Amino acid sequence: MSHITNPIQACNDVFFKPGSVFEALKTNNNWSWVPFLIVVVVAVLPNYLYFSTVDPVWYVDYLINNSPDFADMSPAEIEGVRDFIPVESLATWGSLGGMVGLIIINAILAVYFNLVTKSDEENLNGYTDWYGAMWWMGMPIVIGSLVSVLMILISNDGTNQMPISIVSATSLAHIFGVEISSSWFGIMNAFRIETLLTIYIGAAAIASWTNFSWNKSLLLSALPTIIIYTIWTAVSLLN
Repeated sequence: MSHITNPIQACNDVFFKPGSVFEALKTNNNWSWVPFLIVVVVAVLPNYLYFSTVDPVWYVDYLINNSPDFADMSPAEIEGVRDFIPVESLATWGSLGGMVGLIIINAILAVYFNLVTKSDEENLNGYTDWYGAMWWMGMPIVIGSLVSVLMILISNDGTNQMPISIVSATSLAHIFGVEISSSWFGIMNAFRIETLLTIYIGAAAIASWTNFSWNKSLLLSALPTIIIYTIWTAVSLLN
């Protein structure tokens, strides 16, 4: 197992040797500020670039005319929605929403990882340790975000009209061309290819910080994703 000497090296090695990174974090838990800053900044870039580029009037029309959420609304209600959407500040609000969402989701997941590893009597890591670990697990978001930024840049044909799925260019919705009008858009837009790498890194964290077997660690890491998408799929089938 290679020796990790600094947080920048750890940010690179977490993709290839995550076990070594989490071994190093046992004595360097203050390193987690680095992936936190990287993930928070890079993750909001697609949102900011998209809403800074897209024609806001076209976007609102596109959303209202295609999203099932507006299908049963009266013309008066739709006009109310138009007035409510902050057209001129979509980039700012979209970026802030993404940042806050990441922080909250990771806080919730840290509770889960902290609880499921409590059964290992030798596990000395607490909630704050796992919250720091969430940002290392979130590093694959950087890959997806940079791909999305690239796709936005090369897909803009001058009309400033691009589907919202391009913000998540590595999502199943964008890869398979699922439109926002589909009842499957939400779940397929949420699931991104890099999610699998996040699960792998999470399993490495559990295996490094506990005495759990690799198979158990992998199952525990994947369980939140399995539960969320199973429920989401069931709801989509009922609609």
